[in-house]
Amino acid sequence: MSSIDKMSVQGIRSFGPDDKEKQIIQFFTPLTLILGPNGTGKTTVIEALKYITTGVMPPGATRGGAFVHDPKFANEREVKAQIRLQFHDVSGQMTIVQRSMTATQKLKQVTLKTLDGVITRRNAAGEKKSISSKCAEIDKEMITALGVSKPVLENVIFCHQEEANWPLSEGKQLKDKFDDIFASTRYVKALETIRKLKMSQDSTVKEYRIETTYLKQHKDKASQLEGDLNEVQSKLIASKESVNSIVSKLDPIENKLSQIGAKSDDIYRLQNNITKHTSEKKEMERTVEELQKNIENEFQGSVEELKRVLAEFQNKVQEREDTLSQFKQQSRELERECEQLNKKKSELLLQVGKLEQEAQVHDDNITKRNILIEQFADKYQFEGFSGCEITDEKYRSFIENVRNKLETMVTEGKNLKVDFEEKEKKVQLKIDELKENKTKLEQSEHIKRNMMVRSVGKKCPYSKVD
Repeated sequence: MSSIDKMSVQGIRSFGPDDKEKQIIQFFTPLTLILGPNGTGKTTVIEALKYITTGVMPPGATRGGAFVHDPKFANEREVKAQIRLQFHDVSGQMTIVQRSMTATQKLKQVTLKTLDGVITRRNAAGEKKSISSKCAEIDKEMITALGVSKPVLENVIFCHQEEANWPLSEGKQLKDKFDDIFASTRYVKALETIRKLKMSQDSTVKEYRIETTYLKQHKDKASQLEGDLNEVQSKLIASKESVNSIVSKLDPIENKLSQIGAKSDDIYRLQNNITKHTSEKKEMERTVEELQKNIENEFQGSVEELKRVLAEFQNKVQEREDTLSQFKQQSRELERECEQLNKKKSELLLQVGKLEQEAQVHDDNITKRNILIEQFADKYQFEGFSGCEITDEKYRSFIENVRNKLETMVTEGKNLKVDFEEKEKKVQLKIDELKENKTKLEQSEHIKRNMMVRSVGKKCPYSKVD
């Protein structure tokens, strides 16, 4: 069985945030009784136990950091709170759990932030092993270590006094509480899961049965097809043997046909050559006749002289072709150069247009700048800038005036801030004094009221108290 040994509280409610203000509470077995007047922190101890075991803060403490010591009372911008609990888990192992928080004073409110917790365990040899983890993981670890569910810790063992009347709540809320405590919701969910699983399994079995029927039909069909296949294969083997016999008889005939076909191809090829050469001969004779008709001056020299004249003519033609090729090459180069120049001209025209546009924008910006300078100078009474041309020297002078004006305004703002802080401190001191007087008056009123009640009780010992 798990048992709580001791707990340290620092920076929670009225417990101070400093190390010297840390309070350690020792718990005894089987009972620890905590006594004290109102405001001494009895409820805070229960709240701290509830938070360290379940991670649940008291009602109304999640907003504004009401669970953590007020930073205003500590005169600090940020207050750190820490709760440490030492206990023995269900297996008897020593365990220390630490949860930390920070409350930060913002402009209008206090913000609360939870930090990562630490779980430290000590084994049989006395060695410590610490694990840093998030709040949700610590909550699960505490439930396992204490052997008690979170609803029991939250609603039974460490139930807050403002929530102690939950057994008197409405039916649905009361049922939800008891369901959480006795984990009946988990049982209902488990039954629902089992029911859905059974329905799913029944549906699957039904599908398998239908599929089995079809598979049996397919198996019978496959057996029939297998028998047909064996029969067809037997017929195929017999057909192949018959074909092989016929092929062996056809081989000599095919060889003879191949020889005849080869000779026929040779004859056909020779006939084609004869026809081709005859046609070429007739074409050449006709060409010679046409050339003889077209020749006006027949060359009278020998064949060698004719070849020489033809060679000279071919050389002249080659020279003309070379010259023409050079001219074409020069023309292409000139065209490429002209194209590059036109492209460069277009780029230059584009740059000129862009520069003109930038110059216009620059002039417009200077005009706007001069107008703003005159307006600013009139607003802050800078002399020498109204109704005159704003030169570079004037512009530098204006910038210097603006810088000086800004420094003056910053200095004045700091002075105003210092004055405001001093006034705020005085007002805060006055408020603290009024709060202290209010507390004293309330205590005095409470004491006097108790004295009056005692006096009335002594005078009327048998009177009925409503």
